[in-house]
Amino acid sequence: MARGALAPLAAWLSELWASTPVEPSLAALMGAPPRLVTLAGLAIVAILLWRLPPAAGESFLWLWPVTGSAIGLLGVLAWVTGAYAGWAWGLSMAGPSRSLLEAALSGSAESLSWGAVMLVGIPVGTWVSARLKGPVMWHAPAPSELPRRFLGGLLMGGGGTLAAGCNIGNALTGLSILAVNSLIATAGIAVGGALTARAIGGKATGGAGPPGESA
Repeated sequence: MARGALAPLAAWLSELWASTPVEPSLAALMGAPPRLVTLAGLAIVAILLWRLPPAAGESFLWLWPVTGSAIGLLGVLAWVTGAYAGWAWGLSMAGPSRSLLEAALSGSAESLSWGAVMLVGIPVGTWVSARLKGPVMWHAPAPSELPRRFLGGLLMGGGGTLAAGCNIGNALTGLSILAVNSLIATAGIAVGGALTARAIGGKATGGAGPPGESA
């Protein structure tokens, strides 16, 4: 999508978006102070967390308050440490994944940006966090799952390139600076995720009852 056969499509869509007179910041678009928009956003999130019911059978090792606090702290640290390394963005996955792949295929040291090196630490950190809670077991997905995961990876990579960021780059990092394109992308991710979960859940249960109740 960025360097291959679909690069002209991505470039055309980027030019189409660039020609649209839209303010880059949500605060500028609304004509309100950034602090006021941030406080309003925090209030909306707080209301949602208060009103939404907890997940059924919630017994995760990492509860959402701990996970959310850790991710928020990492997001701030990414802005600070990345800036010192010449990285102009915070946490992101789509762009750094492309850079890491380019570095592995072409051997270009220039592609090893702060973001690409950060990606290398993700599996290490995943293993450490899981190991702190007990034994770690490695296993491959079922063969029947491979086509769906491969297609999902292609769609996510292409979508992340077109949207100038994935769920991390847009929902976590882009929204922290009130970027309008990140708000649009995050809304699309939420709607797409909800529709996909509903479609997969309906197929798994035959369209009757929540997952896990069918024989």
